[in-house]
Amino acid sequence: MTMLTDSRNAATVRRQRIGAHEFPLLAKVLHWSTAALVLMLFCIGILMKEIGGGAWADGLMTFHKTAGFLLLALVAARLAYRIFARLRGRWSRTAGGRTVHRVLYGLLIAIPLLGLAGVSDFGAREIYGGVSLPAIWPEGAGHADMLFRGHAILAFVLVGLVAVHICLALDDYIQHVPKADMPGAQAAKPPSIPQPDMR
Repeated sequence: MTMLTDSRNAATVRRQRIGAHEFPLLAKVLHWSTAALVLMLFCIGILMKEIGGGAWADGLMTFHKTAGFLLLALVAARLAYRIFARLRGRWSRTAGGRTVHRVLYGLLIAIPLLGLAGVSDFGAREIYGGVSLPAIWPEGAGHADMLFRGHAILAFVLVGLVAVHICLALDDYIQHVPKADMPGAQAAKPPSIPQPDMR
Protein backbone atom coordinates (compact mmCIF):
# COMPACT_ATOMS: atom_id res chain seq x y z
CA MET A 1 0.00 0.00 0.00
CA THR A 2 2.89 2.33 0.84
CA MET A 3 4.50 1.73 -2.56
CA LEU A 4 1.21 2.58 -4.31
CA THR A 5 0.88 5.82 -2.30
CA ASP A 6 4.50 6.77 -3.07
CA SER A 7 3.89 6.12 -6.77
CA ARG A 8 0.78 8.32 -6.76
CA ASN A 9 2.61 11.08 -4.89
CA ALA A 10 5.50 10.96 -7.40
CA ALA A 11 3.05 11.18 -10.32
CA THR A 12 1.31 14.18 -8.71
CA VAL A 13 4.64 15.97 -8.16
CA ARG A 14 5.64 15.23 -11.76
CA ARG A 15 2.39 16.73 -13.11
CA GLN A 16 2.80 19.81 -10.91
CA ARG A 17 6.39 20.37 -12.00
CA ILE A 18 5.63 19.86 -15.67
CA GLY A 19 2.55 22.10 -15.43
CA ALA A 20 4.61 24.83 -13.77
CA HIS A 21 6.86 24.99 -16.82
CA GLU A 22 4.17 24.53 -19.45
CA PHE A 23 3.79 27.32 -22.00
CA PRO A 24 0.59 28.22 -23.90
CA LEU A 25 0.09 26.69 -27.35
CA LEU A 26 0.48 30.05 -29.10
CA ALA A 27 3.84 30.63 -27.37
CA LYS A 28 5.01 27.19 -28.54
CA VAL A 29 3.89 27.83 -32.13
CA LEU A 30 5.69 31.20 -32.20
CA HIS A 31 8.82 29.68 -30.65
CA TRP A 32 9.13 26.73 -33.02
CA SER A 33 8.20 28.83 -36.08
CA THR A 34 11.04 31.20 -35.18
CA ALA A 35 13.45 28.28 -34.70
CA ALA A 36 12.50 26.76 -38.09
CA LEU A 37 12.90 30.10 -39.89
CA VAL A 38 16.30 30.76 -38.29
CA LEU A 39 17.61 27.33 -39.29
CA MET A 40 16.26 27.65 -42.83
CA LEU A 41 17.66 31.18 -43.30
CA PHE A 42 21.08 30.14 -42.01
CA CYS A 43 21.28 27.16 -44.38
CA ILE A 44 20.08 29.22 -47.36
CA GLY A 45 22.60 31.95 -46.55
CA ILE A 46 25.47 29.46 -46.65
CA LEU A 47 24.11 27.88 -49.85
CA MET A 48 23.87 31.28 -51.56
CA LYS A 49 27.49 32.01 -50.69
CA GLU A 50 28.60 28.64 -52.10
CA ILE A 51 26.64 29.03 -55.36
CA GLY A 52 27.91 32.55 -55.94
CA GLY A 53 25.80 33.79 -58.87
CA GLY A 54 23.26 32.76 -61.45
CA ALA A 55 19.54 32.08 -61.53
CA TRP A 56 19.65 29.70 -58.55
CA ALA A 57 21.48 32.23 -56.39
CA ASP A 58 19.04 34.98 -57.40
CA GLY A 59 16.06 32.77 -56.53
CA LEU A 60 17.54 31.87 -53.17
CA MET A 61 18.28 35.52 -52.48
CA THR A 62 14.65 36.48 -53.12
CA PHE A 63 13.48 33.67 -50.86
CA HIS A 64 16.04 34.65 -48.19
CA LYS A 65 14.89 38.28 -48.19
CA THR A 66 11.22 37.26 -47.99
CA ALA A 67 11.80 34.78 -45.16
CA GLY A 68 14.04 37.26 -43.33
CA PHE A 69 11.30 39.89 -43.40
CA LEU A 70 8.82 37.27 -42.12
CA LEU A 71 11.24 36.43 -39.30
CA LEU A 72 11.42 40.09 -38.28
CA ALA A 73 7.61 40.30 -38.24
CA LEU A 74 7.40 37.04 -36.26
CA VAL A 75 9.86 38.26 -33.63
CA ALA A 76 7.86 41.50 -33.29
CA ALA A 77 4.71 39.37 -32.81
CA ARG A 78 6.48 37.26 -30.16
CA LEU A 79 7.57 40.35 -28.23
CA ALA A 80 4.07 41.84 -28.43
CA TYR A 81 2.57 38.55 -27.24
CA ARG A 82 4.94 38.35 -24.27
CA ILE A 83 4.25 41.95 -23.23
CA PHE A 84 0.50 41.39 -23.52
CA ALA A 85 0.69 38.11 -21.58
CA ARG A 86 2.72 39.75 -18.78
CA LEU A 87 0.29 42.65 -18.51
CA ARG A 88 -2.53 40.14 -18.09
CA GLY A 89 -0.54 38.19 -15.52
CA ARG A 90 -0.32 35.06 -17.68
CA TRP A 91 3.43 35.08 -18.21
CA SER A 92 5.92 34.44 -15.44
CA ARG A 93 8.61 37.10 -15.11
CA THR A 94 11.18 34.32 -14.79
CA ALA A 95 10.04 32.55 -17.99
CA GLY A 96 12.70 33.09 -20.61
CA GLY A 97 14.36 35.63 -18.35
CA ARG A 98 17.95 34.53 -18.83
CA THR A 99 20.49 36.86 -20.39
CA VAL A 100 20.83 34.42 -23.30
CA HIS A 101 17.17 34.96 -24.18
CA ARG A 102 17.59 38.72 -24.21
CA VAL A 103 20.67 38.50 -26.43
CA LEU A 104 18.84 36.09 -28.75
CA TYR A 105 15.97 38.53 -29.14
CA GLY A 106 18.44 41.34 -29.82
CA LEU A 107 20.15 39.30 -32.54
CA LEU A 108 16.83 38.20 -34.04
CA ILE A 109 16.04 41.89 -34.57
CA ALA A 110 19.54 43.14 -35.50
CA ILE A 111 20.34 40.46 -38.11
CA PRO A 112 17.28 41.00 -40.35
CA LEU A 113 17.70 44.79 -40.02
CA LEU A 114 21.34 44.54 -41.12
CA GLY A 115 20.25 42.42 -44.09
CA LEU A 116 17.51 44.93 -44.94
CA ALA A 117 20.01 47.79 -44.70
CA GLY A 118 22.35 45.87 -47.02
CA VAL A 119 19.74 45.26 -49.70
CA SER A 120 18.57 48.87 -49.34
CA ASP A 121 22.11 50.07 -50.03
CA PHE A 122 22.56 47.56 -52.84
CA GLY A 123 19.22 48.50 -54.42
CA ALA A 124 17.68 45.03 -54.39
CA ARG A 125 14.65 45.29 -52.10
CA GLU A 126 12.24 43.28 -54.29
CA ILE A 127 10.67 40.12 -52.86
CA TYR A 128 7.86 37.80 -54.00
CA GLY A 129 4.66 39.24 -55.39
CA GLY A 130 6.30 42.34 -56.82
CA VAL A 131 6.58 43.80 -53.31
CA SER A 132 9.53 45.98 -52.33
CA LEU A 133 10.84 45.96 -48.77
CA PRO A 134 11.00 49.35 -47.04
CA ALA A 135 14.31 51.17 -47.51
CA ILE A 136 16.09 51.78 -44.20
CA TRP A 137 19.45 52.79 -45.70
CA PRO A 138 20.34 55.18 -48.54
CA GLU A 139 20.66 53.37 -51.84
CA GLY A 140 24.14 53.44 -53.34
CA ALA A 141 25.81 54.65 -50.13
CA GLY A 142 28.61 52.13 -50.71
CA HIS A 143 28.36 50.22 -47.42
CA ALA A 144 26.50 47.13 -48.67
CA ASP A 145 29.51 44.80 -48.30
CA MET A 146 30.13 45.92 -44.72
CA LEU A 147 26.45 45.51 -43.84
CA PHE A 148 26.26 42.03 -45.39
CA ARG A 149 29.46 41.03 -43.58
CA GLY A 150 28.01 42.13 -40.24
CA HIS A 151 24.78 40.31 -41.13
CA ALA A 152 26.72 37.07 -41.76
CA ILE A 153 28.94 37.33 -38.65
CA LEU A 154 25.97 37.92 -36.36
CA ALA A 155 24.15 34.99 -38.01
CA PHE A 156 26.97 32.67 -36.92
CA VAL A 157 26.88 34.19 -33.43
CA LEU A 158 23.13 33.58 -33.34
CA VAL A 159 23.54 29.90 -34.24
CA GLY A 160 26.15 29.53 -31.49
CA LEU A 161 23.80 31.12 -28.96
CA VAL A 162 20.98 28.85 -30.12
CA ALA A 163 23.23 25.89 -29.21
CA VAL A 164 23.79 27.43 -25.75
CA HIS A 165 20.03 28.01 -25.45
CA ILE A 166 19.35 24.32 -26.22
CA CYS A 167 21.89 23.22 -23.59
CA LEU A 168 20.31 25.49 -20.97
CA ALA A 169 16.83 24.22 -21.85
CA LEU A 170 17.97 20.60 -21.49
CA ASP A 171 19.64 21.40 -18.17
CA ASP A 172 16.46 23.09 -16.95
CA TYR A 173 14.40 20.07 -17.99
CA ILE A 174 16.74 17.64 -16.23
CA GLN A 175 16.76 19.76 -13.07
CA HIS A 176 12.95 19.62 -12.90
CA VAL A 177 12.53 15.89 -13.49
CA PRO A 178 11.64 14.31 -10.14
CA LYS A 179 14.41 12.01 -8.92
CA ALA A 180 11.89 9.19 -8.52
CA ASP A 181 11.33 9.18 -12.29
CA MET A 182 15.00 8.66 -13.18
CA PRO A 183 15.90 5.13 -14.29
CA GLY A 184 17.56 3.14 -11.54
CA ALA A 185 16.82 5.79 -8.92
CA GLN A 186 15.01 3.35 -6.63
CA ALA A 187 17.72 0.73 -6.94
CA ALA A 188 20.56 3.15 -6.29
CA LYS A 189 18.84 5.04 -3.46
CA PRO A 190 19.71 3.63 -0.03
CA PRO A 191 16.85 3.34 2.45
CA SER A 192 16.66 6.40 4.71
CA ILE A 193 15.38 4.35 7.69
CA PRO A 194 17.18 1.14 8.68
CA GLN A 195 14.96 -1.85 7.99
CA PRO A 196 14.29 -4.17 10.91
CA ASP A 197 15.83 -7.61 10.82
CA MET A 198 12.92 -9.91 10.01
CA ARG A 199 14.87 -13.15 10.22
